[in-house]
Amino acid sequence: MRTERHREATWVGAAVLALVALVAHSSSGRSSTRWDALPRSGERLGQPIHLPHCGMPIVEWRATPSLALETAPSDRALAVVDETCRDAFDRYGAFLRFKGIPQPLEVPVSLPEVSVLPANVALDGKAPRALNDVLSRFDAVAPSGCCYWGLYVDSIHHLFVRNDPLTTDASGALGPNPRFVRTLTHEIGHVLSSALGVWSAVPYDRAMDERLAEEFVAFMGIAAPVESSSEDLALHRPVSGGARTL
Repeated sequence: MRTERHREATWVGAAVLALVALVAHSSSGRSSTRWDALPRSGERLGQPIHLPHCGMPIVEWRATPSLALETAPSDRALAVVDETCRDAFDRYGAFLRFKGIPQPLEVPVSLPEVSVLPANVALDGKAPRALNDVLSRFDAVAPSGCCYWGLYVDSIHHLFVRNDPLTTDASGALGPNPRFVRTLTHEIGHVLSSALGVWSAVPYDRAMDERLAEEFVAFMGIAAPVESSSEDLALHRPVSGGARTL
C-alpha cells in the first residue's frame, strides 16, 4: 500500500504478487536482490510472535523511538494485529463470494512471515532497514519507489507492514490506529488471494490484485483513507488545547 503521492489515487497499493526481478540496481550503483529485503539473522526476533488468529508469525519488529508507545510490540499492539487478522481471515471467503471470484482452497496454506517496520518517511521510515529504505534493502522489491505503508512480496513469501498498531488521541488516550488496521487489512487481502489459490483459477493481473485488496478494505467497512506521512505524523501527535501530545 502506497503512502502517497496523489490522494486521488489512494486505491493504489504496493503489495507485489508477481515475481519481481532477481537483480536490480539502486541509484547508488549497488546491486541488490529480492533476498536483501528479508531480515538478517541479527534483525530477527529471538522468538517469533505467534498470534491466535493470524497464522503469520511476526519474525521482526522495529519500533520508532519518538513514538515508543504506539510502535512497540506491547500486548495492546499485538491485540490490534490479532483482531485485524481475525476479522480479515474470517471474512475474505465471503468477500470472494460477493465478488463472484473462485476460491480453490478452503483454507489458506503456506502463509508468509511478517516484518513490522517503521514506514513514516517524516520520521524514520527511510532509515536503514525501515520499510522505505527503497534505495538499498528494498530496491529489488519496491517497484514504484517511495512511499509504502505495507508491502507483500509473494516471491520471497514475506509481508512487510508499518509499525504503528496504536495511536494517541488528543486527550492522551492510547488506542487502536485505524490507519494501521486499514493497511494490514489491505495486505492480508493480497496474502489471501495468493494463499487461497485465487490466481490459479483467475489469470493474475496486478491491477486486479490491487483493486481487490482495496475493495476488500471497503467490504470490511473501513473508511480511513490512505494518508501521507505528514498527515500520519499529525494524527499521531494531535494538538489539544494548544499543547502537543507526545
